[in-house]
Amino acid sequence: MDRLLISCDDTLFFYQGKYYFKDQEWCNFYYRYLRVFESIRIAVRCEHVDELKSSRVPIDDPRIEVVDIPVFSGPFEYAKKYFAIGKSIRNVCSGCDAAIVRLPSTIGQRVARKVMRRHLPYGVEVVFDAEDGWRSETNPLNRFLWKRIDNEMRETCYQADGVSCVTEHYLQRHYYSKKPNAFTPHYSTLELPESFYSSEKKYPEKAEFIIANVANQVQFNGRKGFNEIIEAVSLLQKKGVPVNAKFVGRDYHNGIEKLTKLAHKLGVEDRIEFTGYLSRSELGTFLSSVDIFVMPTRAEGLPRVIIEAMAKGLPVISSPVSGNPELLDAHFLVEYEDVTSLVNRIEELISNRKLYEDTSRINFINSRKYESSILERRRDDFYKRLKDV
Repeated sequence: MDRLLISCDDTLFFYQGKYYFKDQEWCNFYYRYLRVFESIRIAVRCEHVDELKSSRVPIDDPRIEVVDIPVFSGPFEYAKKYFAIGKSIRNVCSGCDAAIVRLPSTIGQRVARKVMRRHLPYGVEVVFDAEDGWRSETNPLNRFLWKRIDNEMRETCYQADGVSCVTEHYLQRHYYSKKPNAFTPHYSTLELPESFYSSEKKYPEKAEFIIANVANQVQFNGRKGFNEIIEAVSLLQKKGVPVNAKFVGRDYHNGIEKLTKLAHKLGVEDRIEFTGYLSRSELGTFLSSVDIFVMPTRAEGLPRVIIEAMAKGLPVISSPVSGNPELLDAHFLVEYEDVTSLVNRIEELISNRKLYEDTSRINFINSRKYESSILERRRDDFYKRLKDV
C-alpha cells in the first residue's frame, strides 16, 4: 500500500480519543489525495479540546493516519514548543513512499527538511508568496522571519520532484524546481463546485451599496485592508456616497473591538458590520447578498475568496500583488495604502451602471477557469506523476 505524507498549515482536533477535521471543506481537501494514493499520513497541529464544535468532522477512515503535533500560535509559542514538536515528528517519514508539503507553513517546512534528508520523492504546493510577504512587512522581526521563510521555501522547491503553484505565472518566478524532469503544473487550492456559481449581476437598484471583505481573521492594522476599508467608507460618506461595509472572519487579538472603535471615531460605526466566521454554504449566500467585493492586500498567493466573489458575479477591487493581476483588470487593482484610489473605484462602480455590469460579466467569465472539475484533473495529474516517481 502506497502512503503519502502530507504537511500544511492546518489544525486538527482531538476529542475523547478521536481526531476531527476542522469542517467538511477541510475533510474534502484531504480526500483529494486519496483519489490517487491508497493511504495518507497527515502531519499538522492538533488541538486537544474539552468541547467539540458542531462543524467538526470525525476522522474514521482507516486509510488516514494522524501525526499529533503540539498546537501553537506565532513565533514565540513555536519557540517554546520547538523541542516537543521535534519529538512529535521524529519518525514522521517512516513507512511513507512520498510526501507533499504545502508552503509556506512552519510545520510543513520542518517536515520538508526530514523528507529531504530521507530522500523521499516529494512535491511542493505553493499557496502564498513569501517574497511579497517580507517586502510588504513593516515590522523588522516579521520582515526577518518572512525573509527566512522565503529562502527556505526556495531551497525546498529547488530540490523537489514537482512544484505546483496556485498562480499560472507569478509565483513560478520565485518558486520552482531545479531537478531535471521536474513537473510544474499549476492549480488553485479552491474547491468551487458548479453549484456555487451564480451569474453575472445586474446593476443594483438601491440607495446604498454594500461592500464586503472576507478573511480568515479580522485583525486591526492587518494585511487585508480592514482599516483602509473603514476609512474609505468614511470618505465616501463625506462625498455624499453612503455605503455599508460587512466583514467576514474570526476575531484576531481583539481586532473587531479595535476596528469598531476606529469606525466610531470616523463617524461610520452604524455602517460597519462584523459577521464572524461563515461556513462555505453561508459564505455563498453572503456573497450573493452584497454588491461589491473589496480586499486591499499586501501579499497573497491566488486569493480563493476573490475567485469565489467573481463566481457570484461581483465586481472586485484589490491590490496589484502576487497572483491578483491574473484575476482582475488592472483598473481595479489599487496600491494598498492608496485609500483615495480605493474610494474612486468604489464610487465609479456605484455611479456607472455599464461599468458595474461589464465588470461583473468579465469577472464571472474568468471565474469559470477555476471550476472544481477543471482543477481536479490538474491536481490528480500532479499526484499521479509524484506517485510514478
